[in-house]
Amino acid sequence: MIPVPGLEFYITLIVYILVFLIITLSYNMAYGYTGIPDFGRAMAAGAGGFLCGLLPGRLMFYLLGFQGDYLENIHLVIDKINAVLSENPLLSIMLLTLTVFLGACAGGALGLLASLPIFRGIRLFYLGVTLLAIQIGFNTIMYHWPVLLRGELGVPIPDPFKWLIRYSSPALPPGVLRLIGIIVIAGVVLLITIFYLTSVSRSPLGRVLKAIRDDETSVAALGRDVRGLYVKVMVVSYAFTGAAGAIFAFYQGYVVGLHFDRVEWTFWPIAMVILGGLANYKGTAAGTIFFITLKRLIIFYKANLEPILPFSPIWLESLLLGLILILVLIYRPRGLFPEKPEISLSREEIERIREKIKRKRSE
Repeated sequence: MIPVPGLEFYITLIVYILVFLIITLSYNMAYGYTGIPDFGRAMAAGAGGFLCGLLPGRLMFYLLGFQGDYLENIHLVIDKINAVLSENPLLSIMLLTLTVFLGACAGGALGLLASLPIFRGIRLFYLGVTLLAIQIGFNTIMYHWPVLLRGELGVPIPDPFKWLIRYSSPALPPGVLRLIGIIVIAGVVLLITIFYLTSVSRSPLGRVLKAIRDDETSVAALGRDVRGLYVKVMVVSYAFTGAAGAIFAFYQGYVVGLHFDRVEWTFWPIAMVILGGLANYKGTAAGTIFFITLKRLIIFYKANLEPILPFSPIWLESLLLGLILILVLIYRPRGLFPEKPEISLSREEIERIREKIKRKRSE
């Protein structure tokens, strides 16, 4: 009998969709609008995620006056911190908000550092390769330097959603309530992301970014600081992705240096953006929802697929999603929702101008 996904599956699916929507929408600003081939997106998510392993536990450790070495007694310390957070909702919310905000700041700072080669006049293609190399080095340091995240062991993270347990019931067990709390914070960050990105896309700045993507030499000839705009877009885009990485780290409750790998956090977001369509946030949202849903369904039905597949189902996810991407590039190279031309004036304003011109000509 084929199993049917339960409530927890759908709530977890929503968490993944919200987190990756923040990443893909912000990436579309860098790649779809500005034309920056960013292959270091996993580094931006890792900046926020690894900060969750570095900051909130140590901050609570010193605020609560614990003694001893933090990393050596980390599991005992985190249990005590969670006990305090479960009794103090306001402290939990403040810790969560501060960590997500600082995760965004860490992502933006890393975006500024990663974009420094732009000031050296590096071409965008080589920038993409450079960012990929920097991202690999960044993850390697986080994974093998025990002073930061205990190296290969990783660190647990304080749970700012512990206080939700008091509202649990048979219909809403603690695990589901915790996921709902993560959905709320991810939804707030996503709304902020959408508001900012749509505001930019509808403004003159959005048209300037598209012009830079199409012909940066012409934009520079008109007096625009192209390199400065590249850097600003990188910083803002990395900041949103850093916030998403922090939220995902809280969802996992544990961070290891290799959690934010380049396949899932760089290449799949690129695939989601390409599937939906460049410089089209609706298409990006559709591509993200499609990819994440298909991926989670494959993981859920992996055991049922094993008897009928000639290979291990662990490869089905990459093979199927890769095949879909290839077909899209062949038959819909501009994505499922191609970019539409933007009109700076509304149709009503254009019609009014036409009427005025006609009246003047008739006079």
